[in-house]
Amino acid sequence: MRSRTSAAAAMAFRDQFRRPLVPILLVIVPVLIVVIAVAQTEPSPRQIELPGGTWVTTTMKALHGPEMAKFAVAFVAALVGVFVMRASLQGDRRLIVAGFRLREAVVARVLVLTTATLVTVAVAALVTAFEFTPAAWPPVVGGLILVGLIYAAIGALAGALLDKLPATYLILFLGMSDLGVVQTPMFHARPVTLAWLLPGYAPSRVMLEGAYSPTFNAGGELLLALAWTAALAVCVWFVLCQALGVTGNSHRTDRRTSLDLHGQA
Repeated sequence: MRSRTSAAAAMAFRDQFRRPLVPILLVIVPVLIVVIAVAQTEPSPRQIELPGGTWVTTTMKALHGPEMAKFAVAFVAALVGVFVMRASLQGDRRLIVAGFRLREAVVARVLVLTTATLVTVAVAALVTAFEFTPAAWPPVVGGLILVGLIYAAIGALAGALLDKLPATYLILFLGMSDLGVVQTPMFHARPVTLAWLLPGYAPSRVMLEGAYSPTFNAGGELLLALAWTAALAVCVWFVLCQALGVTGNSHRTDRRTSLDLHGQA
């Protein structure tokens, strides 16, 4: 089983990375978003509230680096989620017809999506490090990983329910509304009412805590972010299994029926 899962994962990786858009998304887009945003921002003073109620003074320029890294990771991961889901619905059905188990095909796609998200996080964090030095890197990187995984799952679900163009518009609207407006401390010194209901709230607060506090006081937000990640991962797994399982079973039935007919003839 492990060898077939590895083979399915290798094919899934080749399927994604032979597309010229994918390397551009994973590397070029985060670099451009962070560098251009920071370069165009004035270092105006800004006070913000951290988890736990602590207030700190920073600048808009310093805030823009990690904030745009967060947005870049979420947007790129969501787009890759759309591509992975669409490719899975089209290509993995052939693997199942060829004899692969449903779980092996689904694990391969999840590995591709997770790896792409981690690559984007690494690029965004590296670029941000040239512009901004956080108080503690682990919460910052952890927040970026969580927001990436959450939005990658949202992108995968959008890709399963919609065509590529509507799915892209949906994740762009959600990312701009959630991360670019509601959650950003550049607009709100403290979280707005009901901001915690949106998926970007918890990882944003975890990242902000690491950016400006040497101690960690965002345990509740971390648990909420993990809950979002786990719940969306289960949804993606279920949707993939349903989409591939039903189709795979129908293909197998058709193939068995065809063989039976040939045998009777």
